[in-house]
This record gives sequence, C-alpha cells and structure tokens, in this order.
Amino acid sequence: MKKITLLLFLVAIIINTNSQNLVPNPSFEEFYDCPDQQGEFYVDFWFEPPYKSDYSPDFFIDCSPANTQVDVPENHAGFQYPFNGEGYVGVFCYGNDSGQREYIEVQLISPLLEGQEYEFSMQVSLPEDFGKAINNFGALFTTDILEGVNGVTLIEANPQVKSVVPIADQDNWTAITGTFIAEGGEEYLTIGNFYSDDNVQVIDVPGSGNWMWGYYYIDAVSLTPVILSTNDEILDNQLKVYPNPTSNLITIELTNNYSSTITYKLYNLLGELIYTSESNSQLFRIDMSDLSRGVYLLELIDAQSNKVVKKISRL
Repeated sequence: MKKITLLLFLVAIIINTNSQNLVPNPSFEEFYDCPDQQGEFYVDFWFEPPYKSDYSPDFFIDCSPANTQVDVPENHAGFQYPFNGEGYVGVFCYGNDSGQREYIEVQLISPLLEGQEYEFSMQVSLPEDFGKAINNFGALFTTDILEGVNGVTLIEANPQVKSVVPIADQDNWTAITGTFIAEGGEEYLTIGNFYSDDNVQVIDVPGSGNWMWGYYYIDAVSLTPVILSTNDEILDNQLKVYPNPTSNLITIELTNNYSSTITYKLYNLLGELIYTSESNSQLFRIDMSDLSRGVYLLELIDAQSNKVVKKISRL
C-alpha cells in the first residue's frame, strides 16, 4: 500500500503557483563565504543538526577557485550543473556498513498550520564517483531543531516525504516530491536518510567511481501550501462532520440536499487505508471505537470526483 512518499497522498488538487515557498534560500544561492574544500558548509539559513560528527555537508558553488574539490560543475563527487542558479549541496546518505550520514537543516519562514496540506519537492542527483543509490532519502518536518546523539551520525525518524525507489540517475536531476498534512507548529526541515543501512533498498550503479557509499547532490528545495480547487470547496461547504474529536462514532452529514454518492476512505497518518465505504445517504456514520487513539484523515469523494480531506481525532 502506498504511503506518503513520491506521489500524491490523498487529494487531486490544484496548486496555487503564486504560493510562497516556505523554505528560505531554497537553491543555496545565498552564502557568507566561498568554500575551497569539502565540509565547508557556508550557506545562509541552512545548518547541520547540532550533534558531534566527523562529517559535514558539502557546498558546491562556482565562486570557488577552479580545480578545487567543491567547484561547479566538476568537483570531488562528480560532474553536475546546478538545477537552479549557481550552486548546490551534497550529503552522505549511506555508509557501506559504517552508518555514515550527513544532514542539512533549515528553519522555515513560518510554522506549518494544523490540518493544512503542503507539497514538498527537491531535486537530487547521484554523483558519478559514488556507486550506491538508495531509497528512503527524504524530508522531515519537526517543531524543534532536530538533534542527534553525539558520536552517532544516524538520526532515526520517519520523514513525511521520501523517495520510494533508489535514485540512480547520474546525468540528470530527479525530483523527490510529495504531500502531507501538517500536525501544526512544524518549523524546521531536515533533509537526509533517517533509516539504518538495513532499512533502505540499495542499488550498485555500474561504472561508478571507487566510492561505494551513497551520496546525493541537492538543489531547488520547495514547500508550499496546497490550495483546494473551487469544486472541492463546493463539496466541503456541504459537509458537517461531528463529533470531532470522538471516542467512537463520527457522523458525516450532507447539507442543503446535496445529492451524490460519496466514497469514504479513512487513513492513518502513515497513509495506510484502514476503512472504505460508499453511500448516497444524507447521513453516514463511521465507527472508530476499535481504532487506536490518534489522528486520522477522512477522504470524501463525490460522483464528480470532487475530493475533500478532514482530519479526525480519535480520543
């Protein structure tokens, strides 16, 4: 069953192209110094999570002296032009049994709103000198600065958006994109691999260099709120869902004699479908008494394929 990963999770939506990107310095064009070697992460707004490690992300920019390890397009990791602008960054994400990891983190322009759906995207590329492509490379949103354990490079977590399959393209940039519903108050974004080596799918890429590790270039990071289409809003205005929160039954009431067969789908926050049904009744009830306490997402789809998602809290 698909989870919240590369593809859309629930709603067929229309994105407001004028929505503000909540990620500052999304293409790493703002920096306070030119690097001339690996590990000099001189990018404005972005930082490493505060934990002790022997490894640091790399910043690649064309202001660096020619023939350095961090020049663009040719550098210590391979050869790649930026997706946008003049620079990009790079992180280790698979350590060939050593557990080696690097992360980049940034404070968002504003905290995320509870119940709001957001779309995240970033461009990644596997350098030619690194021979391991992995899945589960992703983006984690948290309310506080993400902190690791001193001396341990792996930060274990469940990112809201991640790659489904290993990304092995060494010539082009590949988009990792997905949507999720914010719990509210998330203010920090961290990018990297949050899974142990045993919990990622790994592909050996033929013809790569001698570095049998996983490493990705990163560019063009974006986070924008999802805006419902007008037709979706019409359906939304015909609905009442109560009581919410609930300890057992929820009632969905269609108002103003709204006549349509409705498909009801209930998901947990991992994107797993746990209930589905159809009805053309003005009143419909779902028994949640056997479900664990927590937050669930109720998707409603009418006969015209208009879709609405409601957040339901189970007490």
